Amino acid sequence: MRKGWQWMLLAMIGPLLISGCEPTQILDETTLITVMGFDVLEDNRIRATASAPVVSSLVSQKEQVVSATDTTLNGIMNKLDLQLDRRPKLGQLRIALYSKEMAKKGMIEFVGVMDRVEVGLRPYLGIVDGKSYDLVQADYPTQGNIGLYLYYTIYKNVRGEQLPSSTLHEFMRDYYSEGNDPYLPFIERKGNDINIKGVALFKGDQYVDWVKPEQAFYIKLVRDQFRAGFFQLSIPTAGLGIQDQRKSNKQETSPIALETINSKKNIKLVSQHPPTFDVSVEIKARLDEMGNKPDLENTEIVKKIEREVDRKMEKEMRELVALLQKKGVDPMGFGEHYRSQNRSAHFEKEKWREMYKQAKFRFHVKTQIIRLSITD
Repeated sequence: MRKGWQWMLLAMIGPLLISGCEPTQILDETTLITVMGFDVLEDNRIRATASAPVVSSLVSQKEQVVSATDTTLNGIMNKLDLQLDRRPKLGQLRIALYSKEMAKKGMIEFVGVMDRVEVGLRPYLGIVDGKSYDLVQADYPTQGNIGLYLYYTIYKNVRGEQLPSSTLHEFMRDYYSEGNDPYLPFIERKGNDINIKGVALFKGDQYVDWVKPEQAFYIKLVRDQFRAGFFQLSIPTAGLGIQDQRKSNKQETSPIALETINSKKNIKLVSQHPPTFDVSVEIKARLDEMGNKPDLENTEIVKKIEREVDRKMEKEMRELVALLQKKGVDPMGFGEHYRSQNRSAHFEKEKWREMYKQAKFRFHVKTQIIRLSITD
């Protein structure tokens, strides 16, 4: 009899224990924020602007935009809760935006707390040239939900290898890395449109400057590898067999567009004092477009195009690295290569920054055009 009562008691308490572990989240009672933008105010308080799709069929608006100011993310979420008829949640956050002014001051505190709440590792991060508030609250009639629009715009360009990937996890990884610096998409609002104007560079967690997409191409080329990226440059036309080339003492150039099929890179530390790197890059590419019409049936002319592409890329890579050294940022990750190839030395990030300014680089590019897409 006593045993029977014990079993009955357990049967009654068990479901209560299970159901009491965590409150059930009901979709109809939740505001699922897809984008949140952050700005720093004069008193160092943070203003957050959030956008979420409206799921109710009783209202005509498609987006709900709210804003709150506080010193912590939890404080902001509580204030947003007071403005909304449904509890705000970040489980569907697709992108977090930070104003350039906020990023200049350092943003690891607000990025770090994102890494510890319910958003997981999925959302992208981005830097706004201007105020995040202005970008998030603006009306974009043709773009639908701004969070999803920005997410898929960045996702598409990451997949197409026009942008380096910039998830929350990747930013935190680069921030804590001894030999890398983070970089994020640099975004601007232009009227009713949004434009990714380049890549923002960081020294630790502080925004330093930005580079154009064509320069960001070289950062990814050295740091990772390409499988389907597009790049464009100009090369001299002399000796390419172009019939309508004008005779002039001034050297003519022609734009050329190539699509990488794959790339490989090898970075070798050849000297420690000062750090000297040999950077070898091999690219197999398809020639998609050229401003003039060279004789592509001639293999010697195709080889000359390849050599001109090599020289131009080596020059642009040298110029970019010189700029990065001047800014004191290492998004290409040369510090990691120095650390991995010189394990006997004690490596410190600040010490590397001083060495990086004096480092020397020798770039060697070998392009192979394996397909021609140009038609007459």
